[in-house]
Amino acid sequence: MSAEETNTAARSPFPADLIYHSGFGNHFSSEAVSGALPRGQNSPLLCPYGLYAEQISGTSFTSPRKHNQRSWLYRVKPSVTHEPFRPRVPDHVKLVSEFDRSNSSATPTQLRWKPADVPEPPTDFVDGLYTVCGAGSSYLRHGFAIHMYAANVSMDNYAFCSADGDFLIVPQQGRLWITTECGRLQVSPGEIVVIPQGFRFAVDLPDGPSRGYVAEIFGSHFQLPDLGPIGANGLASSRDFLVPEAWFEDVPCPGYTIVQKFGGELFTAKQDFSPFNVVAWHGNYVPYKYDLSKFCPYNTVLVDHGDPSINTVLTAPTDRPGVALLDFVIFPPRWLVAEHTFRPPYYHRNCMSEFMGLIHGGYEAKADGFLPGGASLHSCMTPHGPDTKTYEATIAMENEAEPKRISNTMAFMFESCLMPRVCPWALESPYMDHEYYQCWIGLKSHFTREPLRVDSQEVENEHGA
Repeated sequence: MSAEETNTAARSPFPADLIYHSGFGNHFSSEAVSGALPRGQNSPLLCPYGLYAEQISGTSFTSPRKHNQRSWLYRVKPSVTHEPFRPRVPDHVKLVSEFDRSNSSATPTQLRWKPADVPEPPTDFVDGLYTVCGAGSSYLRHGFAIHMYAANVSMDNYAFCSADGDFLIVPQQGRLWITTECGRLQVSPGEIVVIPQGFRFAVDLPDGPSRGYVAEIFGSHFQLPDLGPIGANGLASSRDFLVPEAWFEDVPCPGYTIVQKFGGELFTAKQDFSPFNVVAWHGNYVPYKYDLSKFCPYNTVLVDHGDPSINTVLTAPTDRPGVALLDFVIFPPRWLVAEHTFRPPYYHRNCMSEFMGLIHGGYEAKADGFLPGGASLHSCMTPHGPDTKTYEATIAMENEAEPKRISNTMAFMFESCLMPRVCPWALESPYMDHEYYQCWIGLKSHFTREPLRVDSQEVENEHGA
């Protein structure tokens, strides 16, 4: 088979009815060919069908069993069969995994970016990636990077993997057809996908132009948040997370390239076969996707605005209880019913840093300027909150506000305990909204020495206090 024929086969359309396994953190077993999984052991002398056994570990061998993540892959050829890695030429200077004064800046200023245009020259997912901000170090195994991407062509005869950390990808425009070593995933805007550290994957763009957001975490993995007083149910349900079924290709691929991200630098290695040659696998270290519309939100039902932590989909915890290296939080459609309450998010300064994106619709705290495909960054202890237009419109309703459903929206937040440094191309971007601060400048004093028409005693009487 020629290289051209091979590439065409690799980019064949995904079936509309892809079948997935269901569950989060489960130990799965999957076979593309019946009987391909060894029985009774992981590494027999001879594997079924002459396959090679290969383990991929997401945690140390001696991690406690409840935290241990690994999978066994049974493949046509082992992934070690490649030429030596060499620095990629040209290098990708806009991908960063080490954040210090040499490559990024600290700023407490509130930042906002307008949606980036998809480039006109052919640009695939990897070349379309660029780091906006981050903190820490992939070498020290503690930190995160927030990237965005804008692309218009599929990856051609190569696969990508990050040795630095997990990729949480949030497409905003255009579907992604993602082929992984465990199988295939179709990810649409409104869904997310997590590709764990070390997994090789390729991204096709069936809809052409595509853009979105990526959070990469170093030294940790995403997990479901504890529910605490909420109880046993709510937020993101384990059964709604989907894992690919085994799928493989066994065709010659001359000149196939593996692009590996290592310490923020890209390296390439050549091989003559597809990395997606895994006929069967089992384990709990796997790529997965989630449909954000399935999230079950909780909210205030009497007074005050709940903290955004009640909308956490996934968290990457630190060793400190309740403190996250990175939380993935969403603001989905929901009802607002609180009484005597300023219902949009309150003004606040936070010891966490917040990077926000908008998938579609509008965001309740920003009447203007925050657009789908755009982003904002409010760093540690930098004040932020609703813009002037939102504040004035909300208080004008006084206490006549009826229950209201927020609809046609999906915003999200990457929230971290670390203080992010911002990359120079993000600060110098033509999409930077240099007038962002103006959205608060119009806030005026409403201070009066006269008592308000609805005083605290009336509220107490109404609540039966």
